[in-house]
Amino acid sequence: MPSNSSQSSGRGLWRNLHRWLGLFIGGWFALVGLSGSILVFEDEIDAVLNPRLLTDTRSGPHVPPHDMLERVTEAFPLAKTERIRPPRQPGEVYRVTIRVAPHMRTGSPRAEAMFSAVSGELLGVREADTIGITRPYWMRTLYEFHRNVLLGNFGSNIVGIAGFLLMTSALSGFIVAWPRKRSGWRRLIGIKLRAGLTRILFDVHRSSGVILFVLLMLATVTGSTLVYVNVAREIVSAFSEVAPFPVIPWRETPIENWPSFAQVATQVRAEYPRHDVVEIHIPSKPTAGYLFYLKRDGDVHRLGDTIVWVHPGSGEILFERSARNRTRGESVMHWLFPLHSGTAFGIAGKIAMCMTGLAMLVMFPTGLWVWLRKRRAEQFEASRRGRLRVQHAALEIRRSHDKALE
Repeated sequence: MPSNSSQSSGRGLWRNLHRWLGLFIGGWFALVGLSGSILVFEDEIDAVLNPRLLTDTRSGPHVPPHDMLERVTEAFPLAKTERIRPPRQPGEVYRVTIRVAPHMRTGSPRAEAMFSAVSGELLGVREADTIGITRPYWMRTLYEFHRNVLLGNFGSNIVGIAGFLLMTSALSGFIVAWPRKRSGWRRLIGIKLRAGLTRILFDVHRSSGVILFVLLMLATVTGSTLVYVNVAREIVSAFSEVAPFPVIPWRETPIENWPSFAQVATQVRAEYPRHDVVEIHIPSKPTAGYLFYLKRDGDVHRLGDTIVWVHPGSGEILFERSARNRTRGESVMHWLFPLHSGTAFGIAGKIAMCMTGLAMLVMFPTGLWVWLRKRRAEQFEASRRGRLRVQHAALEIRRSHDKALE
């Protein structure tokens, strides 16, 4: 059985690790937590910031997706439609992603066009890949900051490594806070409001970390895994197959005999009457096919738990990936984002993840304050001991001098 001194030594190592991680990159942890908390409600906040683009007060039946595709072609005759996101709630609009200059082999700009779900009127356009601090681009900028610090692939590696460090910080803090006795659990999550400010902030720091420890670990593990999703897929595939997105097989069907988008959409709706169409990817080439994201009550992913591929030449539903045919490995990969964003547990899960991110914003300044006060106290104590040593040394010299005079 380990001695008390070895236990204290081990706890001291964890305490030092937790302290220095917090001091050196705690500010980054706080920014990641704040941006993640906001992004949990990304669509709702985006609609508040841009009501003219993303909300429509008109009431009435919605324009079906195939009619909307024709409206997009009329409004942007030279563009290529990539994605259509139909409205699912009253007041929402059609969000259509287009490639403005598809004739360009590289560098073709992409834009997001918003249309009224009732009248089909074009409400506005914003660039799809633009980073900026103006209201139309604020949420995208925040997303890119959270994902890669606005530094592309290089920034993604920074975020991934920082995620593992945050996981280490949360784990080390939990180990340090672990009470030595059972009676200590009662005090672990309590806050002594009658104590001094430093003690109160220490209790807030410790209680926040302990109460939200599981959610902090969940957010960091899933977040870092999403950064290195290809590596994660390879690891998971070693235990259970994770099939890539299928390639649509070629069919010798004259293009004039291909079914219309209206026929394809109608067929999918007939096959999945209990599902809502959340997003549709329009094929850019014959081997791509239509891609339908379908959602129904109880689904955990924001785009739904069912994905359907449709052959553009025959209209045949070729593949389906859903809960009834996913492998265990595919289910693991499917659950990563719902767990990270909290959508896996509905509105309660989103609120919990939002609070977890805000907790990091609270824990950094409280931990910094406690460390600064403790350091100041240690410096004061060291200075006091130094003065005592000097006084003691002077006293000894004086006594020696007096003895010499005698």
